[in-house]
Amino acid sequence: MRTTGTALAAAAVFAAAVSAPLLAAPSVAAATAKAADDFNGDGYRDFVMLGGSHGKDNRVTVVYGTSTGPGTRVQTIHQDSPGIPGAVEEGDSWGFAATAGDLDRDGYADLVVASPGENVGDIAMRGGLTVVWGSAEGLGSGTVLHSPVAPEYEGSGDQFGLDVTAGDFDGDGDQDLAAISQSQSGVVLLKGPFTRVGGHGGWESLGGGHGYLNASQLAAGRVTADTATDLYVLGADLTDDDVDLRAFFHRGGSDFTRLAGEVRVPDDAGHQMGSGPITTIGDFDKDGYGDLAIGRGFEQPDGERGYVTVQYGGASGPNTARKPVKFTQDTAGVPGSSENEDHFGAAVTAGDVNGDGYADLAIGSPGEDLAGKRNAGMVTVLLGRAGGLSGTGAKAYDQNTSGITGAVENYDHVGMSLKLTDYTRDGRADLAVDTTEWLDNTRNGLVHLLKGSASGTTGTGSKSYTVISLKLSYTSLGGPFTH
Repeated sequence: MRTTGTALAAAAVFAAAVSAPLLAAPSVAAATAKAADDFNGDGYRDFVMLGGSHGKDNRVTVVYGTSTGPGTRVQTIHQDSPGIPGAVEEGDSWGFAATAGDLDRDGYADLVVASPGENVGDIAMRGGLTVVWGSAEGLGSGTVLHSPVAPEYEGSGDQFGLDVTAGDFDGDGDQDLAAISQSQSGVVLLKGPFTRVGGHGGWESLGGGHGYLNASQLAAGRVTADTATDLYVLGADLTDDDVDLRAFFHRGGSDFTRLAGEVRVPDDAGHQMGSGPITTIGDFDKDGYGDLAIGRGFEQPDGERGYVTVQYGGASGPNTARKPVKFTQDTAGVPGSSENEDHFGAAVTAGDVNGDGYADLAIGSPGEDLAGKRNAGMVTVLLGRAGGLSGTGAKAYDQNTSGITGAVENYDHVGMSLKLTDYTRDGRADLAVDTTEWLDNTRNGLVHLLKGSASGTTGTGSKSYTVISLKLSYTSLGGPFTH
């Protein structure tokens, strides 16, 4: 999945330099670590963000957790960092995607950083995954993992790591990695446990049941009632006559690599672009089965406006007997109104913001115009309840919300990337929101962290992190990248 001085790195999007959206580590529990993103084993989640620059490439930044959430200890990691393999090179896209989990079962979560543009020997853009190992002191040295290159692709790259996520996909108790690979039918499963010299339990392709899978995003979580991690792969099968966007379901367990189901998504002119995660899993109706939300925020200006579709889960995966539910800003109770280029659904994330046991859904609208300001952006939170999500009680947040740093301005793009994670261990998910700030022709990334509370997400007590500054002469804003 896709996250972490002024050392924090934002997920703002550039046309001239690829960067990745904010990622907080997934909700899937690590094998032995207390949390999938507790890198120093102190019991508190650590806050990870992607983006920003180091020399010719990118960096990753970690803010270590405390009892009150992310604290003051900040670590910036790149390919010039001690113990990190490789070198900073233009086009590596180190940090394009990331995930976390305890890969070697030592009680410390490890950070997995993707670099899909990395050249390896004579193979251009082969890509790779750097595992940065956790310890009592925090993140330290790293090990690089590659996908096997099929013979017919030898000499050409597979851009391994265009997305990556962790979980116990085969149900054996070890953390595994699933990563997009252009040359292995779309997605490769690397089996755990992993060792610090690059060993692991083998690999398999998820090609069975697919023709030629063109994957763009991965969403891992608990969909069925067993303990193995399930996976949705967002993409299209290019061998089909109908190449509409789909979410392909792979059920965790011994048959994980076999295609077990799919959710069809209206394609709306083929747009599946965005800097943030546009797929997320959460149990919105608390029936014990995970539900899939897909954001469709980047619509054609003359086509359907942005929306989110939710496919509810069942005992064997997506419950196709239950019709998907569609949410727009015209849905009763949802703040605002549906307009062209609001990009409602450009990012989505699930988590329980009020501690009632139902997953809630946060939705980014980075193109929302507010108070006369162009593309100011905002985030909408829909609440889960018996029967599932609805617009009842939905709330919107922007930079005029009380307690949030900043003000509504042109091109802030609030909500370009989002993540819900409980950083304070109070049973309520906190909302990380990516935004872009402009001052004197300089772009300053800013990440807001809004606390969960008994009444839901609140700006009271929120924290903000300044991230990067780049002059307009260096780069300019461009359209969002597919991730």
